[in-house]
Amino acid sequence: MTSGSDILETLVDNRPVRVFLPLRASKEMLRAHCIYRQTIPPGFNLLFQAGILPVASLDLKGTAILCVDESRPNLPLEARIRAVSNERVLEMVPIDASDQSQMREYFRVDASIAVIVRPLQPVGAAAAEAPWSLAGKTIDISGNGILAVFPEKPPLDQSIRLEITLPAGIPGTVSVPACSVRSRDIGDGNYEVAYHFEDMPDQNRDRIIGCCLVLQRKLLRLPLQLDA
Repeated sequence: MTSGSDILETLVDNRPVRVFLPLRASKEMLRAHCIYRQTIPPGFNLLFQAGILPVASLDLKGTAILCVDESRPNLPLEARIRAVSNERVLEMVPIDASDQSQMREYFRVDASIAVIVRPLQPVGAAAAEAPWSLAGKTIDISGNGILAVFPEKPPLDQSIRLEITLPAGIPGTVSVPACSVRSRDIGDGNYEVAYHFEDMPDQNRDRIIGCCLVLQRKLLRLPLQLDA
């Protein structure tokens, strides 16, 4: 098992990285770009652009996830916030997670992926003559669920399954039973809906998590300019 300290030893100082920060009033995490800065081991700092860091909203007792591309294997890194400096700097310390798979499940990545919502047919039930379906695009995805946009409001009071088309690198379609967590009208007839996966086989979850890690590496290669 690769530890947090081992992963940090592979990082280059002043490297642009991506971090998911815990929030006080939300189960969702704040996604942000920042700069990794080496300090006295095992600690490190994360530097943010002015106005990016919502200090008052951060859960200082929660766990942050740092997206590390140079690590071997490519794994996100769990860390806790030790202190906040100047409202632009987070002083961090890594957590040597005993179960990286649980951390991966909750790790979300921005992604525009094709998804279709269909009704979930009970086992042994006859198929409907013309079952409804609704196509949309994901906003983000994790091993536990998706946030997606649809051109109309999908039914929220019935069991459904999602057909998610994975991108190149992890090709194929994953069919997942799911339930809606929340939805909102975002205008122009479009609806944003969050879904939580239910009763998903480990094989399908591993494929989705693998997709998240592939997309993470692509995001980390995007250029980022921050004032030191």
